[in-house]
Amino acid sequence: MINILFFIESLSGGGAEKVLRNLVNAMDQQRFAITVQTLYPEEIAQSLRPGIRYRYCYPAATKWNNARMRLEAALGWTYPLHIRGDYDIEVAYLECGSTKIMAGSTNRRAVKLAWVHCDLAKKAADPAAFARETAKYYKEFDKIICVSQDVRRSFAEMYGMPEKLVTLYNCYDDAEILTLAQNPLPAHVTKRRLTGLAIGRLTEQKGFDRLLRVQKRLRDAGVRYDLWILGDGPQRAMLERFIAENQLSDSVRLFGFQENPYAFIRAADFLICASRYEGFSTVVVEGLILGTPTVTTDCTGMGELLGDSEYGLITENDEESLYFGLHRMLTEPKLREIYSAKARVRGEHFQQQLLVGETQAFFVQSLKRNVE
Repeated sequence: MINILFFIESLSGGGAEKVLRNLVNAMDQQRFAITVQTLYPEEIAQSLRPGIRYRYCYPAATKWNNARMRLEAALGWTYPLHIRGDYDIEVAYLECGSTKIMAGSTNRRAVKLAWVHCDLAKKAADPAAFARETAKYYKEFDKIICVSQDVRRSFAEMYGMPEKLVTLYNCYDDAEILTLAQNPLPAHVTKRRLTGLAIGRLTEQKGFDRLLRVQKRLRDAGVRYDLWILGDGPQRAMLERFIAENQLSDSVRLFGFQENPYAFIRAADFLICASRYEGFSTVVVEGLILGTPTVTTDCTGMGELLGDSEYGLITENDEESLYFGLHRMLTEPKLREIYSAKARVRGEHFQQQLLVGETQAFFVQSLKRNVE
């Protein structure tokens, strides 16, 4: 039995948290004793499969505990005080905070793995300074897992360490996605006409600001369709102001976070990704599994997912190109039909059993090499 720890600051939120739950819930508990640990207790931990041990570092996210957490993390005390255990493999499942904390591991026999989910060169305001500050943490890990080849190339350019880098694609529960997609839309949601869907945390990274500017241009050019946006985040108030000031409320709906986005993905005529950067888009993969056409900016990982616009339409990563890409998707019904069929073909490559098997095999091989 391999005793494995996955540490992540929080299980709530975006794609990385979701794919971690998918991974651990699908792993073979006859071969792996799995522990998931977060900083604070979370109700979402109830979504973990029975048999998975759940732990947290601090009893509640109070002001005092937050201050204590920051101090202990800065001093390298979080691991020895709150995490230590008899693990064979220890995983920091997200860049930045989780990586910094797990770099302080005092378990000398464990294989230490750091997971990188995004293009750090695009996330950091000053990539060179960020690399200088954080390289010391990544040096403590035996292997660094990148969720796409683009993420891997970017990491190598920032940090070097090519001998440590491995690419493993995220795990997706394709059966659950297909099942939940059959549920009806919420009662307050009515599809009226051609509809595009964008999903993600409302942050600068996801590019919803430029998507709304494109929406206004399309409306002014006489192209009529509805834009649905799922997600919450710090830019929500700003986006709501833009919608109101530009009289877009008739065609743009902000639905907030949705427990079941798959019914929306199935109902939409196409997906939109306006991101400035990504790692390996969970939403686009889910769209492929459901056969929903995609138009996306050329952000990290899209070439691997969609080829040279073979399985979805990739535009240059700027507002003007996104406008023309959306215009094509909206005005060329045959294009949507072709990409829907292509998406289903590509979606078959993201079956849970295949991806979990590859990841488990990597864990076993990593432990064998460490013993040797």
